[in-house]
Amino acid sequence: MSRRWYFEATPSGKEQFITVKRHRSHRHHHHYHRHHDPDTYRVGRDEWSRMVERERCLVETSKGLADEACALRASLSSAQADAHHFSSVVIPQLQNQINVLSADNDALRQSVDNAGNTAAQRTWGEDRLWKTIERLEKERNCLERGRVEAEKERCGLEKDKSDLQAENADLRERIKCLSRQYEPGGSRRPSSDSPQDAEYWRGQCLYWKSKFEDTRRRHDDTCGVLEIRTEKMKAYEEILKRRRII
Repeated sequence: MSRRWYFEATPSGKEQFITVKRHRSHRHHHHYHRHHDPDTYRVGRDEWSRMVERERCLVETSKGLADEACALRASLSSAQADAHHFSSVVIPQLQNQINVLSADNDALRQSVDNAGNTAAQRTWGEDRLWKTIERLEKERNCLERGRVEAEKERCGLEKDKSDLQAENADLRERIKCLSRQYEPGGSRRPSSDSPQDAEYWRGQCLYWKSKFEDTRRRHDDTCGVLEIRTEKMKAYEEILKRRRII
């Protein structure tokens, strides 16, 4: 008789036993019919391992599908509750609001029909107002650009003024030094070129004084123009605010 081998497999926690029959080869051939048990199926070790792995995957897939089905049933219950709430509460409220809005629209439509003649007159006035607004906007933009340019010019004049003041102070200091040198108690004796030097420095003083006065006058003019333009811009802004444009 052939020896039988038993292998135990527990893929789902339940003990199972299968029978694998080992065959031996003989030198002589025996002619007889083999009888198979209809309740058993002979498989190899590798195929059995693949079947066990497949069953494990199927169990995991089945568990995932069961969890998904539970979630879907919960979502269905929630959706049914929401649908009931909408049909019993929300939809009637929306219908009431629609009725109220329909009545308001009818009243407004009637008011618009009654005010048709007045609207034609107002259209002309609105067009004129919009043209005025556009003109004021253009003037305001021009004033703004002029203000920026005036501000730049003012900054340049301030710089020139500072340079002139520094140079003027330097000249004053040099004149003081020359004056001390030509005083009676000074160490330097007047030479033949002293009148020419004094005349030269007097001319320099007059030149820089004239340039300083001119720069200060330009600065004052720029400040005055800037102030006038600022006042105009404020007046235009007040007009636009009164007309509720800005």
